[in-house]
This record gives sequence, C-alpha cells and structure tokens, in this order.
Amino acid sequence: MKKLLVIAFVALIAACSPQTENKDLATLHAKRDSLQNEHSNIEKQLNEIQKQIAIADTSTNPNDIKIIKQITMQKNKIAGIEKKIKKLENKMTAKEDKKLLAVAVKEMQNEQFDHYIIAYGEVEAKDYAMISPEMNGRVENIFVSKGDRVTKDQLLVSLNTSTIDKQIEGVKSSLEFATQTFTKQDNLWKQGIGSEIEYLSSKNTKETLESQLATLKAQKKMAQIRAPFDGIVDKIFPKKGEMAGPGFPVLEFVNLENLIIKGDVSETHIDKIKKGQHVDLKFSSMPDFSISTPIVEVSNVINSASRTFEIEMHFKNTGERIKPNMVSSILINDFSSKEALVLPSLAIRKDITGDYVYVVGNEGIVGKKYVETGLSYDENTVITNGLNAGDRVVVKGYHLVSAGISVRVVE
Repeated sequence: MKKLLVIAFVALIAACSPQTENKDLATLHAKRDSLQNEHSNIEKQLNEIQKQIAIADTSTNPNDIKIIKQITMQKNKIAGIEKKIKKLENKMTAKEDKKLLAVAVKEMQNEQFDHYIIAYGEVEAKDYAMISPEMNGRVENIFVSKGDRVTKDQLLVSLNTSTIDKQIEGVKSSLEFATQTFTKQDNLWKQGIGSEIEYLSSKNTKETLESQLATLKAQKKMAQIRAPFDGIVDKIFPKKGEMAGPGFPVLEFVNLENLIIKGDVSETHIDKIKKGQHVDLKFSSMPDFSISTPIVEVSNVINSASRTFEIEMHFKNTGERIKPNMVSSILINDFSSKEALVLPSLAIRKDITGDYVYVVGNEGIVGKKYVETGLSYDENTVITNGLNAGDRVVVKGYHLVSAGISVRVVE
C-alpha cells in the first residue's frame, strides 16, 4: 500500500512538473501552490482509501479497525497541518521575493520618433505704429480711448489749430476779393480793355492766395492724427491740454490679425532649412497651443558674430491670442521615423567600451547589452543597433542594478 501511495504521488508530480526555465516567478509560485494543494488532497484521499480497504478486508482483526480509523484521522490532521505549514513557508518565500530590487522596464517596440531643430524668436505685428503728430501743438481733443478698435483714416487726436484757422479765414477773405478782381480784369482783357500787367497781376494775386489757402489747410490736416490702418489703440501717452510734436509718440497703435516671427538658426543647419518648409510655433506661456506655418524667408547671409542665419514666418492670429513681443519656440522637423527603437536618454549608460543598457531576461536576471545610438530629442534617444523588438530594458532603477543580479519587475 505504501508503495502504491509513493508511486501515485511521484506520477502526479512527474505529470504536473513545469518546465521552469521559461516561466517567470509569478507563474512558478502559482504552479507550486497548486501542486501543494493537490498533494495535500491526494494524501487525504489515500488515507481514506487505506482505511476503507482495511475495513473491507475480512482478514483484518475487528479490534484493529477502531485503531485504523483513529490512525487515519490523525494522518488527515497531519496532512492539514502540513498544508498550513506550506502556506506559511510560501508567505516567507514571497517576502524573500519582495526583497529583490524592484525595477521598471520598457519592452522595445517600433514606434514614431521625430527630431526637431529648435530656434527662438520674438513675435512682431505686421502693422504696428508709434504715432506722432507732424507739427507742434497743444492736444485739443482725444477722440478714442485705450483699447478702442478703429478703422483706417478715423480721426484719433487733434491739436489746437486756432492760429491756422484765423489765417485760413484771412486768406479766404483775401482770396474772395482777389477772385472778384481777377474775374473783372479777365472780362476786360477779353474785350481788349486794360493793360496786360494789370491782368497778370490780378491773376497772380489770386493764384498766390489759392496756394496759401491750400498750404494752410494742409498744415491744419497735419494737426490731425488719423489711423494709418485698421487696428487697436493700445496706449495714449499725452493728456488733453499737453503739448505734442514730431518725434514724441502720442499713440501706440497695433493690428493683431497678422503677425511675424523672426528667428536665428545655427549655420550648421543651413542645408536642412528651405523656404516653404513648415515649422511648429510654440509659446511657453501657452503650453497647450501651437501653430503650424511655412517659412516665408530664409536669409542668404550668415551673421558673422553669432554664426546664425535668419528665418521669417507669417501667420494669422486667429482669436488674437498671440501678442507682440511674446517669445516663441520654433520647431523645425529634420527627421522622422515610424519604426524607431526609442529609449529614455538617461537609461543609456556609458563605460570605457561604449554605450550600454541593462536588460531583464525571462528569469528575472539582469544582462548588459552594448548599443549604438542615433538622434536624441525631448529626453529620448534612438537605438540604431544592439537591441531587438521584445527586449526588456531597465528604465527605472538602472543606476542600482548590475549584470547577473536577480530583480523584481514592477509597473
């Protein structure tokens, strides 16, 4: 009977024994727990069968049957205790597993990688003006307020023109008399009456006064500040009654619809940037906002001091979110791949032999692989050689591990 029990148990173990070489620790632990439970259940079943065989055997002494039942009961208790002991041992094993160094890995797969050249530039308004009057004078009227939207040629500010107005009235009066005189002289001249000198003198007087009147009206117009284009009054510098004159700004005026960005790019990228190439514009104050627009101008001259060349972009400022003088990052895509093996740059280590990474095998053992790297962007680097799809590379805990140690992989 004991031989039968041993054979059955060995057969069960042989049938259920896993090939642990290619199983991770979690799978092995689960298989072990399952086998231990089955072993405990089979042992109890065998004890019961052995008891029933003894009872059914007519050659068994009746006085021994009671003892056999007690023995079977005690064996079952022992099997139950052994099962509990195994559970406790398994907990201890699990605790030992948790003592293994925890690392996070990235399973290598082909993915999208984009590399950008980064330049910086300031936003400019295509239509922007600091407006000054064309003549000296006292500010008489300000017809707009800060923030007002106005149209081209709309009157914004006027200077005092009382002196010019008086001159205009005087010239108008003289011109009226001169015009009447010339009209009479002209009629007489046509009739052959009067001298040519009188006729030419009256004509000259009239034309001189007309010229003076036109000059005075032009001077009066110079005292009026009108909008040079559609836009917004951003600032008004003087107050009513203050003096203004050429070279002293009265208004800051801007149109936010059309904006310009100019950026300086290192001369090392001169062959990678062409007119018409699209770039992405980003703004640090608006991290979730970007604009894609083409390059409209590429300078043909290298700045001798900074060793850079200038590029220029124009764009429509929809919603007027972007303001002049904001700083923009200019991202120029010079490389893209949909099948790149990409790693965080910090996960790539270096020694005297070259660049390397740590990989975790299926048994949880750390290995060391030397790699060749390509372009890097935004804290990521392309691996051009040394890794294959499916490799599990340590991306957290890489500074604590070394080749040959066992680790515990966590999310």
